[in-house]
Formats: sequence, C-alpha cells, structure tokens
Amino acid sequence: MINIKRVTAAVLLLLTATITPQVAAKQDICRALALSGGGAKGSYEAGVIHGLVHLLDPEDVKYDVVTGVSAGAINAAAISLWEIGNEKEMA
Repeated sequence: MINIKRVTAAVLLLLTATITPQVAAKQDICRALALSGGGAKGSYEAGVIHGLVHLLDPEDVKYDVVTGVSAGAINAAAISLWEIGNEKEMA
C-alpha cells in the first residue's frame, strides 16, 4: 500500500533539491522556511511570520524556498504570493 505522506514528502524533497541549487547559484545564501500542520499551529505561524517581517531586518526574512503541510501549506501559499523583497506588504 502506498503511503501518501511519504510520497508527498519525497516529491517535496525532489522539488526542493531541483529548485534550491538554481536559487543558490544566484546568491550566497539560500533560506528555506518549513511550516508544520495543525490548526492552532497555523494561526501561531501566521502571527510569528507577521512579527518576523516587522521586527527583523528585511534581509533576514527573504525566503527562497517555502513549504508546509496542512495549515502550514496554507501559510506557505499565502507567503508565496509576494515576491522576494515585498515581505512588508505580506503582513
């Protein structure tokens, strides 16, 4: 029987492995953000991301790769709507 979670994780890992070298070749640093699942965790993550965007240096919150599971995937999709450098508009 196929384990959907393992297949999904393998696909995400494969996508990350193919995208990351292309992004890293353009820069010295490649930043990734992985968000976990769960309803309460999703709202917590949204609040933390809002705080990070407004309190940290803008260079520290420019993520090249954003991924998530369940509620984290919803947050990751919301983050991915804005281009790198427009993080303040996000929150």
